[in-house]
Amino acid sequence: MKTLDIIGIGDASMDILVSVDRLPAHDDKVKGKILGKYPGGIISNFLCAAAKFGASCGGIICVGNDDYGKTALAELQSYGIDTSRCVIHNDDTYFTITCLDDSGEKSMLICMNQTTQPIISEIDFSYLDQAEFVHMIGTYSDLVRKVGRYVREKDIRLSVDIERQAFTIPLEERMEICSLAFVAFPNEEGISYFTGCDQIAEAAAKMLEWGTKIVVVTRGSNGVDVFTKDTYFHVPAIPVLAKDTTGAGDTFNACFLSCLVKGYALEQCAWLATASAACQIQKIGARTGMVSEEEALHFLNAEGVEITCI
Repeated sequence: MKTLDIIGIGDASMDILVSVDRLPAHDDKVKGKILGKYPGGIISNFLCAAAKFGASCGGIICVGNDDYGKTALAELQSYGIDTSRCVIHNDDTYFTITCLDDSGEKSMLICMNQTTQPIISEIDFSYLDQAEFVHMIGTYSDLVRKVGRYVREKDIRLSVDIERQAFTIPLEERMEICSLAFVAFPNEEGISYFTGCDQIAEAAAKMLEWGTKIVVVTRGSNGVDVFTKDTYFHVPAIPVLAKDTTGAGDTFNACFLSCLVKGYALEQCAWLATASAACQIQKIGARTGMVSEEEALHFLNAEGVEITCI
């Protein structure tokens, strides 16, 4: 019996946000003002956004045995996320120093002493049986492929967040990840890195050929492109005054997947996820501006986009 909509496997962090007049360059000195410390991490942000949107969520999240780790787990629990299978390493939880300029754009320094992900032996695979979707980042190929093979056998759908990395995953492993993914969320750099194609449509076609069922390319202020074997559509970004773009992609992915679980059509999923991300970036902190399904619908209706709640 499925008791959870989504299980996320991955990271938690602490984000230290600093306001600057301009983002620093190489060998540059820029004065800044600390805005605060906010729990973060790609998968943790994703789970909080999904839970806020109404999805039932669990996490296999890796944290350190320190105050940041305790704060991260407590924050997840405050959103109603099941943390019973989270992993505590005997090390420090990683943190980021994020510089924000007046436009809300950012540069990030990631400070870590260990892997940010659970290792394969720490995954309770039977726990995954409870989920409709399992969501991961595509960076750690061995972990993604192991989990992907398991959930495919159990008729559970895999969702993968894809960004450009400092190293290259072998082609055969990238192809297998695509074959295991029901839905992939690459940004523009991520889809180019993963497929070797610079053109979005060509790159998406390659991912679909490799086996991914839905490819959702997030493009920041240029909106989102959604591809399946049978359809393509574009949803524009909604112009807002951005204060902090940290976690915007995580929020988008979470709300898109939550809508998919609820039974919305793909184009409705994209519009609601776009609305959620637009609301989120108007506040400082990756989670401060997260919205519920009702709030996203209200925001869209105010923008003249009519979607009926399911």
